[in-house]
Amino acid sequence: MRAEFAAFKARLEAHPVLVGKVFPIVRKNGDEPVRSNYLVARSSKPDRLSDDRFTGVDSFESDRRFTYDVRVVGTSADALDVLGEPVLIQLVGHSLTVSGRRCSPIQLVPDVEEGDGYDRTADLYYRDMSFRFWSRRP
Repeated sequence: MRAEFAAFKARLEAHPVLVGKVFPIVRKNGDEPVRSNYLVARSSKPDRLSDDRFTGVDSFESDRRFTYDVRVVGTSADALDVLGEPVLIQLVGHSLTVSGRRCSPIQLVPDVEEGDGYDRTADLYYRDMSFRFWSRRP
């Protein structure tokens, strides 16, 4: 697990409402989705590498931008607010602490594709949010 995602996940789980509610995939019991209130947050590769130089080749250790998606899953529409608000409180405007890196404040990415929804088959509500930040060399 990348250090940036470990710090991101730890930041989420630092809120008392979110402790033990962050998972890497949608929870299932066999083939059936688990009807519960929780978050799905998954690690991803950097979506941009840049050293802001005119010469030289970017490498993985370059400045890198991450965009992490968080899905709030709930048994009711109200549960989306109960879990979604702490997600915003914990992330937006905060900088992650990553050894050997300087992280920019986390921003909410506007106009996420899915947004809010209801899965009739699973009888679960969901809210998708994306968060973006830069991890830079010191």
